Amino acid sequence: MRPTPIDGSRCPRFATAFLIAALVSLLTGCLVFRRYDMTRIHQDAAAMPRNPVIVLHGFLGSRLKNRHTQESVWGRVLNAIRRGKPDDLALPIDRLPLSEDRDDLVPYAICETVMGVKFYAAILDALRDVGGYSLGDINNPHPGDSLFIYNYDWRRDNVESAIGLGRAIRKIKTRLKAPELRFDIVAHSMGGMLAEYYLKYGTVDALDGASEVTYAGAADIGRLVLIGTPHRGTMSAFRILNNGISRTLSPRDIFTMPSVYQLMPADGTGHFIDMQGQAVDLDLYDARTWVRSRWSIWSPHLEGGVVPGPEAEVFLQAVLDRARAFHTALDRQSSGGPPSVPIHLFGSDCVPTLDRVVLQPTSDGFQPLFNDGTSPYRNARELERLMLAPGDGTVTAESLTGLPTAPPPSRTASTFFFCATHGLLPANRGFQDNLFYVLLGDAARRPAVVPAVQGG
Repeated sequence: MRPTPIDGSRCPRFATAFLIAALVSLLTGCLVFRRYDMTRIHQDAAAMPRNPVIVLHGFLGSRLKNRHTQESVWGRVLNAIRRGKPDDLALPIDRLPLSEDRDDLVPYAICETVMGVKFYAAILDALRDVGGYSLGDINNPHPGDSLFIYNYDWRRDNVESAIGLGRAIRKIKTRLKAPELRFDIVAHSMGGMLAEYYLKYGTVDALDGASEVTYAGAADIGRLVLIGTPHRGTMSAFRILNNGISRTLSPRDIFTMPSVYQLMPADGTGHFIDMQGQAVDLDLYDARTWVRSRWSIWSPHLEGGVVPGPEAEVFLQAVLDRARAFHTALDRQSSGGPPSVPIHLFGSDCVPTLDRVVLQPTSDGFQPLFNDGTSPYRNARELERLMLAPGDGTVTAESLTGLPTAPPPSRTASTFFFCATHGLLPANRGFQDNLFYVLLGDAARRPAVVPAVQGG
């Protein structure tokens, strides 16, 4: 009996089907593996007692309204796409000291979304849904509240805002009759500078140069989580002082805001190069440099053509002096060493980020060329290599970690890098997952800070 011939054509079909099935299984497995189920991952730790959390936004991060008319001036969709009246967001510049440069705008809410994109809403949702935190009103706290938002006027002096944070913490402790309560602070961008300042000096204005680091805020803080915080400053602040922010904020508006100058690099030199890539020795913190170079509101290219009066240079030198003193205060270390408050740094290092600016000599001064202004030149690629550094598009990785000219802030317990742009750092799922390991990871192994806040 002849053996039944084997149909060789079936083997390829079977092999193909097997291969497809294997690939589908593998890819499906990868998709499942890559999907965060953070609620399940952290559910046990989230049920344990832990410190309440205070969230601090960054520059542009809170909505502003007129205290008298209640009209929203910043934070609505229309504010982002339509420029308001010239004086809507500009602070007065004709009164000194800077604490007297006030207008009628007040913060009233955090900017959770912008044109449908979640910014701070993503981290707030995660803290509630995954961490079990219960959102309360920082001005009117109730027992059981475990998540608060500190809204501040992001235009104003950062020391003023840090002192306001301390007063808000005191109010919570007094209302809840919990003098020993400690807070974990989760701060984005400029908000991290406020938190670091409060940790070191509490509610004291220490910019006179004589104040010592006291760590007066340490008794109120369990840990600091700083997201994309520019400890060494950012040249992106210099860029918006010259270019404004799209149609929303003009250079004339930005010029009046002390906080922006405090975001500039801590070292006033070493941030400019010429068209050949050689260093240009100019001091960022000298108002005469700005006037002679025709920067910011002195630029001949600025829309409107209004010639600044002498009060503008006086104001500029005042905010530059204040900004330099602010960085000096943040860099100052205590002779007694750092307190037992761990600081966790989160940031991105995958986006080319402005670090140096090219200056082109003109008959009017030095025209600053940023990383989008070098393309007409043959050596553009080489210049961009000198201008850009790893970061998140706004803050370089070196600025986040405090390198290279200063020690890391107080006591850096951990540093995490992931890939995201500056504004979307708090919304990144990988960041959020690691955040809960920081906030909740040791909750089951340590006694709760008394009085503890129970998980929701």
